[in-house]
Amino acid sequence: MASVSAVIKNLRPFEGRAYVALIGLALLMNLRETEQDELITALIAGVLFVWYAFSINNCFDVDTDSLNPLKTRKNPVASGELTLKEGLALSALLAMAGMALAFTLNREAFAVYTVMTALATIYSAPPRLKARPVVDVLSHGLFFGGLPFLYGALVDGSLSQTEVWIATAITFYSFALELRNHLGDYESDLKAGLRTTPVVIGKGKSEALVDIFSLIAIGIVLYTLTPPMAVVSSLVMVKRGLGIDSRTAHRAFDAAMTVVLLLAGGSS
Repeated sequence: MASVSAVIKNLRPFEGRAYVALIGLALLMNLRETEQDELITALIAGVLFVWYAFSINNCFDVDTDSLNPLKTRKNPVASGELTLKEGLALSALLAMAGMALAFTLNREAFAVYTVMTALATIYSAPPRLKARPVVDVLSHGLFFGGLPFLYGALVDGSLSQTEVWIATAITFYSFALELRNHLGDYESDLKAGLRTTPVVIGKGKSEALVDIFSLIAIGIVLYTLTPPMAVVSSLVMVKRGLGIDSRTAHRAFDAAMTVVLLLAGGSS
């Protein structure tokens, strides 16, 4: 029988906190227009979705994670703390519970929840979009980017122009995050024979795309605050000329994106 610690590890709650925060931000932006019980239900369903996405990913990442000691320690299915059957059962339970809760919300929110759950599934499980160039980045940008925010924003049944802009920005930023994840797994993906976008186009071009997508995302959110501020996002590109290492630049991107999202959410 699986231990509680193994189950919790499979949910990867610490790694998923940013995605839960995106849903929470969208819900907070609709605090006045939505009943409290609907907000709580939407948040719980959102948390279950994030946990499901990580859980199902662990189940189908055993082949690559087993080649990377750091990944093996984070993946209880790869380390043997959970059997594949137990991991799949847990994933199915999370998906069904989340869908059941989302079904009690309005049709629009439930439709988005259904789509992002389906994308999270086929991203990790066959046809395994995460191992296919281009669609790996596109699918991740949707189910772990714009769609979760749209799901939270639709809790009141409608979308504002600001919410659409923010969802678009988050999608682009999720493109960048997916490329960063793949770059971190570059060696193990090569050994496993996976054709991720960085493996196909190379590290240099992938790093450049991380910068571009991050720039676009930050610029869009700044535009929602005041159009001229969108130009400020171009300043992040100076890191290439100054020789700042990628890890430091990525942290700067994350900090900038967090700040502008909070500003945009608070001003809506």
